[in-house]
Amino acid sequence: MDETPERVLDEYLVVLSQAGSGEALDGLARRWTPRLLRYATRVLGGSSDAAETARDVVQEVWIGVVRGLRGLRDPAQFPAWIYGITTRKCADVVRTTMRRRRLAPDATGRSGEEAGLTPERRIDLATAIRGLPPTHRAVVHLFYREEMSVEEIASILEIPAGTVKSRLHNARETLRAHMNRSAPGSG
Repeated sequence: MDETPERVLDEYLVVLSQAGSGEALDGLARRWTPRLLRYATRVLGGSSDAAETARDVVQEVWIGVVRGLRGLRDPAQFPAWIYGITTRKCADVVRTTMRRRRLAPDATGRSGEEAGLTPERRIDLATAIRGLPPTHRAVVHLFYREEMSVEEIASILEIPAGTVKSRLHNARETLRAHMNRSAPGSG
């Protein structure tokens, strides 16, 4: 695992938080809340409703962090641990929503930073990403947006690394097919 200054700072803040420092916990919250909001919004679909729900999810995540941080044995595992909590909270929301609707609505997500794409193609790619199942969207987000390794994603999602690779492969194939169908001159 990379020992970047950011990761070292996170580990330091985790250790201080585990020792009871409220300031360190606030520091973790300031550093991690924006990332968790982006992730939860992407997993939940990316719409304005999803953004609001993501805020609620992230609040619940921090409640879980406050309750469970002392049980985290390896501060270096904090990123995987907190993304795991967020993923489980998002899964709870998705399950509840699906039970209420009895239909799996298309998910929506935003992705406008793909290099080398025109704004129209970015919108098209964002549409394709929204069409991915939530399990695939989560893997795509963690791998490409958060730049996490397959092993880290497997730990976060509590699935085998092979499943992560399979979901990435399937997501890429789905996105490639969508982009080829929507390419100029293909329709």
